[in-house]
Amino acid sequence: MHRLFDFTKKEEYRLMLDMAKEIHAAGESEDIIRRFGEIDLEKLYAVCHEHELDGVVGSYALSLGISLPEEWAAEYERQQKHLTFLREKAKEICALMDENGIPMVILKNGGIMIGLMEDAAKCPMEDIDSLVRKSDFYKAHAILVANGFEFKFRSEFEAEKLDEAYRDGATEYYIVTPEGEKMWFELAWRAVAGRWIRPDLEPDTDGFIRRSYTPERTKAHVLSPEDNLLQVCIHTAKHSYVRAPGLRLHMDVDRIVAHTTIDWDLFVEKVRQAHVKTSTYLSLYIPSVLFGTPVPQTVLDALRPRNAEHLMDLLAKAGLPHPMQRKFSKMQFLRFQTSLYDSKQDIFRVIYPGKEWMNERYCCTGFFSRVWHTICRLFDLVGIRKKK
Repeated sequence: MHRLFDFTKKEEYRLMLDMAKEIHAAGESEDIIRRFGEIDLEKLYAVCHEHELDGVVGSYALSLGISLPEEWAAEYERQQKHLTFLREKAKEICALMDENGIPMVILKNGGIMIGLMEDAAKCPMEDIDSLVRKSDFYKAHAILVANGFEFKFRSEFEAEKLDEAYRDGATEYYIVTPEGEKMWFELAWRAVAGRWIRPDLEPDTDGFIRRSYTPERTKAHVLSPEDNLLQVCIHTAKHSYVRAPGLRLHMDVDRIVAHTTIDWDLFVEKVRQAHVKTSTYLSLYIPSVLFGTPVPQTVLDALRPRNAEHLMDLLAKAGLPHPMQRKFSKMQFLRFQTSLYDSKQDIFRVIYPGKEWMNERYCCTGFFSRVWHTICRLFDLVGIRKKK
């Protein structure tokens, strides 16, 4: 086992991971009950809370008849109430969109919560991410605003300029929950976007929506198993595997693999078409070690890059524990990021996707305008951004 996973030798981490995972072997519950009774519960709760797994682990404990400490029980109830509100509000929004002829997909943890999980507390998240067709984007924005959502970006690097947000592919909104917390909602027309994928190879949003399904008693769409797994693998890479929200980030892969039937040949082909073999390998391999996620070895072998050990060494230096700590310097981040691309050509095409794409995205007016925006884009990709 690579030294990246040395921290799992500590019982508080090992027990947290064993309780958080989706698939448990026969007789494993008895062993977990025993270990839960012997461990320092303050240590266990601290690491669960740090990695946003206190609700997940608490839910499994309660399913085994284990009583939670008072502080933990109160936090579990708070999370369950808040996340249930997010789930029902997401369903409500999807119903509104459906009434207006707009199919809306709920992505990532939200889609997993609606399509695969019963206890909302097992799906910790800070926001709901949605996907609509590009042609429906402005109409969906108007529906959200008309129903009480405030158009507002969380990042200081984004400005509330709708046309610019449209070109970029996403907007953000919030409403205030009955408990006084903000519920954030992202509306996007780009199915997959980020540093790890070339814009010209991003999966087709309309195709994602056509292949999606609607769980019973809801108008919310959830991605097909293969599209869902691809999307969360790229999302995991976006968080560099080791940054916030911590180990719960890797649970998306574990849940999709555990609760759906994956056509692995089709999935691997989608990964190859998107040129994200390297980043997807890590997104699958890490949960296979942490949670025992049953990813076929043939799939890992097909995706494993030549620099796999080098990437694992870089991640080990950053460390999976303590996700809120700074993980990379600017140069370390650049080194790690460039190591994730499948080829040098992919690096170039991420920086400069092409004349037509640059003109559309940045409203370039000529050669020098494209050069300037390419330079700005390069700085943005390495994490050097200016406030708007």
